[in-house]
Amino acid sequence: MTMRRLSDLRDDGEVGLSSRIEREEESSESVMRQQLEKKVQVCSCGWQKITTVRGLKIHQGKKGCGGKVGQGNRIEQYFLRSLRSKSAEVQRQVENHSSQDIRNPVLEEREEVRGTEGEREPSQSKREKAWEQKARVSWPQAKDKMTWESVDRDLAMVLEGLKGTAMAKLERMGEVIYSYGLDRFGSSDRRKREPAQQCQSRRQKDIRELVLRRRQLRKQWKRATIEEKEGIDALQEELRCRLATLRRAENLRRKRKEKERVRTLFYKDPFKFTKGLFNQEKGGILRTSKEEVEEYLRKTHSDPGREGGLGFPPDMPPLGEIESQMDVVPPRWKEVEAVVRKAKASSAPGPNGVPYRVYKNAPGVLRFLWKLFKVVWHKQSIPTAWCRAGGVLIPKEKESVRIDQFRTISLLNVEGKIFFSIVAKRLVQYLEKNGLIDTTVQKAGIPGFAGCIEHTSVIWHQIQTAKQEGRELHVVFLDLANAFGSVPHSLIWSACEYFRVPVEIVNIMKEYFKDIRLCIGTGEFVSDWQKLEVGIMAGCTISPLAFTMAMEMVIRASKWVVGGERRREGLRLPPIRAFMDDMTLLTTTVPCTKRLLERINTNLRWARMRIKPSKSRSISVTKGKVVEQKFTVEGEEIPSIRVRPVKSLGRWYNADLSDREQVEQLRKDVVEGLEKIDRSGLPGQLKLWCMQFGLFPRVMWPMSVYEVPLSKVEKLERVVNSYVKKWLGVPRCLSSVALYGKGILQLPINSLVEEFKCAKVRTELLLTGSKDRIVSGLAPNPSKGKKWKPKVAVQEAEAALRHGEIMGNVQIGRGGLGRTSGKPMWRKADQKEKRRLVVEQIRRQEEASRQVKAVSLAKQGQWLNWEGVERKQVTWRDLWSMESNRLKFLLGATYDVLPSPDNLRIWTDGDPSCTLCSGVATLRHILSGCKVSLAQGRYTWRHNQVLKCLAAGIEMRRQQVNAEGSHKKGIQFVREGEKSKRAVKSRSTTQEAKDWQMLVDVGGKLVVPQEIVTTNLRPDIVYWSTSQQVVYFIELTVPWESSLEEAYERKKLKYEELRLEAEQKGWKARVFPVEVGCRGSEV
Repeated sequence: MTMRRLSDLRDDGEVGLSSRIEREEESSESVMRQQLEKKVQVCSCGWQKITTVRGLKIHQGKKGCGGKVGQGNRIEQYFLRSLRSKSAEVQRQVENHSSQDIRNPVLEEREEVRGTEGEREPSQSKREKAWEQKARVSWPQAKDKMTWESVDRDLAMVLEGLKGTAMAKLERMGEVIYSYGLDRFGSSDRRKREPAQQCQSRRQKDIRELVLRRRQLRKQWKRATIEEKEGIDALQEELRCRLATLRRAENLRRKRKEKERVRTLFYKDPFKFTKGLFNQEKGGILRTSKEEVEEYLRKTHSDPGREGGLGFPPDMPPLGEIESQMDVVPPRWKEVEAVVRKAKASSAPGPNGVPYRVYKNAPGVLRFLWKLFKVVWHKQSIPTAWCRAGGVLIPKEKESVRIDQFRTISLLNVEGKIFFSIVAKRLVQYLEKNGLIDTTVQKAGIPGFAGCIEHTSVIWHQIQTAKQEGRELHVVFLDLANAFGSVPHSLIWSACEYFRVPVEIVNIMKEYFKDIRLCIGTGEFVSDWQKLEVGIMAGCTISPLAFTMAMEMVIRASKWVVGGERRREGLRLPPIRAFMDDMTLLTTTVPCTKRLLERINTNLRWARMRIKPSKSRSISVTKGKVVEQKFTVEGEEIPSIRVRPVKSLGRWYNADLSDREQVEQLRKDVVEGLEKIDRSGLPGQLKLWCMQFGLFPRVMWPMSVYEVPLSKVEKLERVVNSYVKKWLGVPRCLSSVALYGKGILQLPINSLVEEFKCAKVRTELLLTGSKDRIVSGLAPNPSKGKKWKPKVAVQEAEAALRHGEIMGNVQIGRGGLGRTSGKPMWRKADQKEKRRLVVEQIRRQEEASRQVKAVSLAKQGQWLNWEGVERKQVTWRDLWSMESNRLKFLLGATYDVLPSPDNLRIWTDGDPSCTLCSGVATLRHILSGCKVSLAQGRYTWRHNQVLKCLAAGIEMRRQQVNAEGSHKKGIQFVREGEKSKRAVKSRSTTQEAKDWQMLVDVGGKLVVPQEIVTTNLRPDIVYWSTSQQVVYFIELTVPWESSLEEAYERKKLKYEELRLEAEQKGWKARVFPVEVGCRGSEV
């Protein structure tokens, strides 16, 4: 009885509480509707007014802009949807009879309304929700300014309406932006469709039936008599022919479908398709269970000694005085803008799904984020959303299956990346201004240095000079075991203390690293969140600089034990060169190498890191020869380079200490890449694009780093030329001037030799202009060979640029003085600008050499005699849209390599006579010199086809001008002390008149209107306006290109008398001869 009464009371209480909550939600919803009923309503057409939603709909119905949701309507729907979701959540909690769940949302809402600063920490006992990679939102393109302005207004208003502390807003900000974008623009990720079961076609069924029939006939033939076998043989022969025909047709169908599939993939994403052609070395699928992955993450990222501090290593040299203090004020707006402007819009978003694209195109949202940045800076507290990273696995080997064969790339929220990019930039400036990072040793993370190129060039230069001069040199390439994943956080704090980083910055970094967690997602499962107690993440903006500072501690405590090599130039080279975790020791004696190696190993052990001797390598050069010298780390021997070559900072080092093997490998890579492109199944124009933007960038790095002679590159270019001519469909005799020249017809293809020279020149300028005095003073030679040297080429280019500066800006074209853009001054240019000017000068020199070669070509160089012909530049867009036969004709006609009878006589000893008039059938004779073709009207037909195209363009413009209203000149008032914003453009005669008429001499005999002039002449086009008394006589000619100027003067003289007669009758007459070459060239 008592239990029943208690149960009834409890039920009554829950029902009363439920009804009370429902009434509160209904009242709050009605209040929200009343508040949103009258407000500023904005329509997509720009109309805005304080009215209701009904008023907005009335306006849209009257003006015809209905269906386009305005700003106020969208935001209203967003708020109402959020309110309904809260109400539904409370209703579900009531239905589940959980009193604790009912009270929690009410308490959170009260805390958000009060806006208290003491926000509760989430309970650690609750299991944090696993990361789930969200579908990408189809955000509009950057050029869609109006849509982005609308998005910026909407999101700014929604975000300003968020309640709670700054940390709570930052936690919810990404979710709000993602939900808004997903609701408005939808998702761009397409669901993977299950492969549909392919039904067999009628031909495939026939092939299967014929195969079965053939088997039956074979069995019957074995049991048949001699007389029956003859008939079976005839049936088998008939069946074989039928089966071969069907299989050929089926194979052709499969090839056609494959070509369609490949072309579709290319147009969908050309860069991704091209990358897939070459990147086939690494791949695989993870075959490890979720439990094994989580156990691997726990072992890798756990640090039992994280609580204890490391302090400083023994015999650490003292730090000098700090001259420039670090900037510790909150982030400035300019800093935030600079970071976002530099970020890539295509970067993958973090767990909240918000990319950089939103902040790059929505300044209002970015400004709201900047205000929250200042609060985070003052509080020195990092939101939890910034400390969560989704991990993506990248295979490191050819067939990766285990978790240790994959590399983890962390995807963090871009809000945190923007904030810590500002911190990292300020920290870099602090370290650089005070010289706290020795850039002669460590160049990673410090802007202004080409670290990999400088280190590899100097190391190779030291090895080669020691080999040539017979000196002693010992080089040890060290490999650290899981360097990024094993660096202790306490070592980072020790480095901050040693470099005297301000406490505010250290506290922010500690708050960030204190709760940073990683979650790995695969196609089958998602791991739990793993706390990173040790190591840094790839993808974090502050982690690389923190690692550089930690390694600088180890290097400073080790390099003082020995001295580096002393050069004849008076330079003292450092004994250690490092780039992130790649460390290289260079000493001149064995005892010095062992002492330095022991000191580094001791300091790395102090930092709870270790060397991996099995992957390290050593080189010992004595009296100019490579000798075997053993070096050990804790009793384990470091293998010599004779055992296995080593790759350090993108450069291979082998036993003979030469680049012959790498040059040969470069040749194989180029040939193999060309073969892969050729077998891709794409059309020739698309194959050229794959070569230009896929193959050439891959070979530029080895060409820049290794000592590649120019003669080897020229041989490679001859191989490239053969494939280019094959893909374009032109004869093999076509000169390379036609492929890479900037003459009368310019293709968007770059010469391999030209790109090689530019790459070597850039490397030379990077080394000689380096801010590292050791690198610039040493000036290692990046090339080998006697035919061409980068250093000499740079000197000649700089001399030409200085000479051009003395000459000044020469006037080019018909523009007046000062109308052409001036060239940049050499003496005023910075290092980057000078590199660009020198590279451009090298390209001009290469073009000049091609022009010289074109002069020596009797047939393919005839275009040099064409005067007044416009140069045609074929872009990649033109190349993609152009038919292959049209491009083939354009190249063949321009350089006279079409299969005309005269050319066939040279190539195959054929008959050179014309089939119409028995003359010598050269290209000029066929296109513009055959009398029979002229008599038959072939040239007239071609003339009329060109005239139709010209008349169609003029007619379109005539209709537009006549349809325009009358122009009224308004008075532009300019206030005192101000200038007009822009000059008023004067209207031409064709725009003033609205009664233009046109006659074209196509399809009938043209007669000039008698009101203009009475004549028997027939210009191709007569274009006149009666109101303005203006007439234009347009005469088209399609001559041979070398006769364009002659045709212009001839037509001008022919219609000069007609013009004078029209002027005598009061008309303003002009004659416009138009010349279009028979190849398609225009004047």
